[in-house]
Amino acid sequence: MAQLTSVVAGTSAGQGWLLLQLPEGGWRNRLTDVPRWGTRHLFVEHLTGGRQTSYWKELEYDARQRPWYRGAVEATPADQLYWTPPYRFFTTGDPGITVSTRFRLNDGRDFVLGFDLKLRDLSQHTMHSRLGSHGLVAVVTADERVLALPSPPDATSETEWLRQTLKPARNLGLPQLKNALIGWQHAGRPPGSIVGFDSEGARWLLSARQHLLGEQELWILALAPEADFAPSWLKVSGILGGAIVLVLAIAMLLTHALAQGLARPLENLARDSERMGQLDFRPVEHLPSRLIEVRQLQLSQETMRQTLQLNQQELAERANSLRSQLRALQATQADLRESEQRLRSFYDLGLVGVAITSPEKRWIHTNDYICRLLEYSEDELHQMSWVQVTHPDDLAVEAGKFKSLLGGEIDGYEMEKRFVSHSGRVIPTRLVVRCVREADRSVAFVAMMIDDLRERKRAEDRIHYLANFDVLTGLPNRSQLDERMRYSLSVAKRNQQPVALMFLDLDHFKDINDTLGHSVGDALLIELAKRLRQILREEDTVSRLGGDEFILSLHGADGRGASQVAKKLLDVISKPFRVEQHDLQVTASIGIALYPDDGTDLETLSRNADAAMYRAKQEGRHGYRFFTTEMQARSARHLKLISALRRAVELEQLDLHYQPQVAMAHGRIVGAEALLRWTHPELGAISPAEFIPAAEDSGLIVSIGEWVIRQAVRQGRRWIANGLDPLVIAVNLSAVQFRHPDLPEAVTRILEETGLPPEYLELELTEGVAMHDPQGAIAVMNDLHARGVRMSIDDFGTGYSSLSYLKKFKVYKLKIDQSFVRDISTDAEDKAIVSAIIRMAQSLGLRTIAEGVETGGQLAFLGDEGCDEVQGYYYSKPLPPEQFERFIAARQGTPV
Repeated sequence: MAQLTSVVAGTSAGQGWLLLQLPEGGWRNRLTDVPRWGTRHLFVEHLTGGRQTSYWKELEYDARQRPWYRGAVEATPADQLYWTPPYRFFTTGDPGITVSTRFRLNDGRDFVLGFDLKLRDLSQHTMHSRLGSHGLVAVVTADERVLALPSPPDATSETEWLRQTLKPARNLGLPQLKNALIGWQHAGRPPGSIVGFDSEGARWLLSARQHLLGEQELWILALAPEADFAPSWLKVSGILGGAIVLVLAIAMLLTHALAQGLARPLENLARDSERMGQLDFRPVEHLPSRLIEVRQLQLSQETMRQTLQLNQQELAERANSLRSQLRALQATQADLRESEQRLRSFYDLGLVGVAITSPEKRWIHTNDYICRLLEYSEDELHQMSWVQVTHPDDLAVEAGKFKSLLGGEIDGYEMEKRFVSHSGRVIPTRLVVRCVREADRSVAFVAMMIDDLRERKRAEDRIHYLANFDVLTGLPNRSQLDERMRYSLSVAKRNQQPVALMFLDLDHFKDINDTLGHSVGDALLIELAKRLRQILREEDTVSRLGGDEFILSLHGADGRGASQVAKKLLDVISKPFRVEQHDLQVTASIGIALYPDDGTDLETLSRNADAAMYRAKQEGRHGYRFFTTEMQARSARHLKLISALRRAVELEQLDLHYQPQVAMAHGRIVGAEALLRWTHPELGAISPAEFIPAAEDSGLIVSIGEWVIRQAVRQGRRWIANGLDPLVIAVNLSAVQFRHPDLPEAVTRILEETGLPPEYLELELTEGVAMHDPQGAIAVMNDLHARGVRMSIDDFGTGYSSLSYLKKFKVYKLKIDQSFVRDISTDAEDKAIVSAIIRMAQSLGLRTIAEGVETGGQLAFLGDEGCDEVQGYYYSKPLPPEQFERFIAARQGTPV
């Protein structure tokens, strides 16, 4: 039988009690009062020999959040017994079940009393129980988690075996039990009957008995080889069948009787405790029981009654003492009221920068924060009014507010205000002003709280910069280009002027990254950006789209002018670059589209310029081409990719690799990002950066994207079935896929087909896609969130997310782009960006994950800053499913 050695109780007002039998004898009582003590808990231990000790301990525990309390509160009617599903106890970590019931106290509070059943002790009985020579006995839940373990394999220690409690019964490594469950399931799980099945070449028999604990469905299983019951001769096989049925039926009835012998005393004990819930602590007479565990529970309940009675008496005595002290304090309260009011007003403002001034705006008192902020001593400020240190442009705005405050029209005001320090620095602040009045309503003094906003302003400026400029090169990004092009095209339309748009892409830039590394490639892009700026006029714009792609806008340039600029660009770019001890020589391909002949908006012009750039590459690179109408057709490779993609899934050319994601808190693998790979028999390995746009252009991305989600979800479910701990599988969504109206239904359909819980699927979306249509993105995210699917923002910091929209997006994680992570060990600016992103995420209640972690220095910095998760080559490159499974199986449950 399971031991019943602990009693738990709690109220709806946040009080709680625990009574736990100690291994060496004696009892431990834990008292909780969340409203008064918060996370501090009082422990009182009654030790052997009559000794008693008490101490305080910090714990994140609230009885109202425990399953035994919440289930009893939700149960109907109020006095109904509630049996929890199996779970691990908060105090001991042991697996078990709690039976609880709710009462209503006279003061209106709910009082829940529960009794804990330790499942490991139940396993001690089933582990040593056998039917015949080789039979097994086990107890499982409706979803086949094991509550009471059968006999372990010969090579398994008892301690190691007991750790399998609550694990799936089919994963215990017992083929006869696994085959029994399969046969039982195929038979429709018939209760109370005998089911035959084959295991390892032998015929076995199974008896399954259902037992209900409240709403919890438990099954007591007894299984044994048919040969254990058969004599060596075969002639009496008919008589043997009846004997086997009789033996198994008797075993089934015995297990049922044991379960009833546990449930009935518990039900009677719970009802007997109702008077205790009504604060009636008179002794009660317990029902007699032959079970040692029930008698232990009765002793626990009696000790609980005595402890609660002592606690109630102690509270009453303390209340009387407090009333006496209160009467003594009231005698002196009148003398202290005025001083107390001033101090309360002073400290209630938050103690940032706090000051008391006169109605005439003179400083009366200032704390050190204000003195340091304004660079004056307190004595110097006492000789001044705060008007003297206010920025002249803010005086008029505040004068009206201050007049209304003194006149009693308002109780206070808040505003952003600039002060001027002794050295002349302008300091932006957030100002909170309140007026304290005498009994006759005259103004006693004016209280101020001043918060320095310089750090926040710098962060806002940085975020604005990130939203509009490329972090690597400092060039305008797509968002800034959109804004400038709208203005340029409107002017051109009004004045009937031409505009040239150039799409510039370096030739074979990928080879530099692959051979010399991304750091060399990034340094080359920085130098290239400097050269591009030198060529263009101030009214022109050069923008980096990402990678080695640039867009240049030339206001007022016709075909001839654009041709001259393109020649200069090609000449300047072809000159050698000195980058990190490497002499590099690169070329570029340029496509040109002209307004208004080739398009009247940025999207059309950039698309046509892109087509012209591809033509330049097809015709030998290191040149430029103007857009022509025949370029509407895709390039040969682009068409070939689209054609090949149509059969890539069918021919099994696509597969997924997985890169582990590691939690910084404990170093364990908690997730994996699924990354799509395509190996074509003729074209070889094709980069996602190349075939994903082709899939989007052709519309194949929707079917391919659904295939990726289905494969990733199936793989996650397969790993769980293979005994791995559940992982969150992250899948990237393309822009077309995210905007497809069937996406939420498709995701739900896939999850239902595979049986993977939705909380183990995470969909990643880039900033640019989310901000293309923020309202539409919010609607899709809300739909997915309602279905239990997690969303995260990928490559955060490279787009232009609005903070106001970020708060509305139903995301739970921000992925810090690897371009920021790469140099955080040496680059102060990257450090500041990563720190700002982590702090912003924390303030919004979001988790953060950093990608591209390759060194211990990067890992240490991210850990110090409070990043939640990391992924990158420091731990592992993306791996095929089988290699990933071996990788994680070797590290399951331990830090990587």
